[in-house]
Amino acid sequence: MKIDICHHGVDNQKDGTREVLPSSDKSSENNHPHSETATFNRKLCFKIFRNFVLRFLRGFANGTLLHLGVKIVAALLRNPVRKKNIKIWQCIFTKDTVRIALFCALYPSIYHLLVEILSALQKQQNGWIFGISGGLAGLSLAVLKTSTRQTLAFFTLSRALGSGISTLVRKGILPAVPFFEVGVFCACGSLLAYCVSSAPSYMNQSYYRTLLKWMRDYSPEKFHRLFVEPGDRFLTCQETGVHEPTCLYHAVLAYLYSLPGLAKIYLPVYLIPVFLFKRATVMDKPMHFLQSLSKNTAMSTVFLASMISLAKGTICLLRNISHRPPPCPAYVPLTAGAVSGLALLLERPSRRKELVLFAIPQVVYVIDNFMKGSKLCSIPKFPRGFTLLFALSMACVMYSFEREPQSLTTLIRGVLKYFIGPRSRSSLDVSPTVCSHDVT
Repeated sequence: MKIDICHHGVDNQKDGTREVLPSSDKSSENNHPHSETATFNRKLCFKIFRNFVLRFLRGFANGTLLHLGVKIVAALLRNPVRKKNIKIWQCIFTKDTVRIALFCALYPSIYHLLVEILSALQKQQNGWIFGISGGLAGLSLAVLKTSTRQTLAFFTLSRALGSGISTLVRKGILPAVPFFEVGVFCACGSLLAYCVSSAPSYMNQSYYRTLLKWMRDYSPEKFHRLFVEPGDRFLTCQETGVHEPTCLYHAVLAYLYSLPGLAKIYLPVYLIPVFLFKRATVMDKPMHFLQSLSKNTAMSTVFLASMISLAKGTICLLRNISHRPPPCPAYVPLTAGAVSGLALLLERPSRRKELVLFAIPQVVYVIDNFMKGSKLCSIPKFPRGFTLLFALSMACVMYSFEREPQSLTTLIRGVLKYFIGPRSRSSLDVSPTVCSHDVT
């Protein structure tokens, strides 16, 4: 079978998009010697190879800078007063840096290469081409270590589910459910609250430590004494060491004291994406940027502080109502987590979807660990299972990025555009879709 390699996507340097070059028709082949056609094909093959190398080098540099930036920000957050200097070279010259940089180089390079080859075979860029290319390129996740593969696999799985449900709702296949995001977030919070109090071994330990840091008053020992260890009488909050004054007085003080610390968490969350993806906005409209940054940081800080206070307050309320000796019944943390999820109503509607998609991977992590240790509903083990799951999820994500971009959150679209590049010209020619109901 003869493959017309002349028909493939190349970078358009003027507008930053990719366009498909038409293959030479039969009349041109008859009017030009075979040697000229072969020379032309060699030039195009060389251009494809050059683009692959350039994307690989650019991706490797971006991956290195990404990992270095994350390490420096994490070090500053752990050591805000700079008691000792950060050794940058120790952050760069690590195996994790090389692995992440290699993955960031391989994925976009392989993806674009496959899109060009499949476009040459089909003479056009159909939607399934982007899905297949994104899935096959996802196999490059194998260069990362197991824990990182698991995290990225669950992360992309939630994004694939979110984009799929949004697309089905937009097309009318699924009905739009009001406050669907809030309901899903409450369900996730219910399960996670139960695991924090009674079964922390099922959780991602890094996320578990983060939740303990946010709750401040509770420690693993206090949770174990209240929710696991049997007792012969009811224990007040003062006896367990959770807090000294009354529950209501402590809740108000803890809420106010938590605001400055939580604001420090959200400030870099909003700053980093802007400087990565929207630097021109800062220079063109600095006052608008500062106003938006202050508003978004304040709303997110109030949301997180309210979520934590609702969870702790509900635990205190239900314990005092039941007045039972330890361990507390399971409905106490389950209800507390569900009630705390209502704080999502304080966030912007556009932000709710991103928060839900952040919580879903943690729930998937808990379910995965539970099924691994369960004899009744154990799942078979697949070699490189996380890599395969990531590849399948990225097939859906890349199809959505090219054909249904509004089904993805703004953050994910910005990340994909930064690391993979802009959407293809054939995708831009398709009328943009607008999701009237974001349900995930």
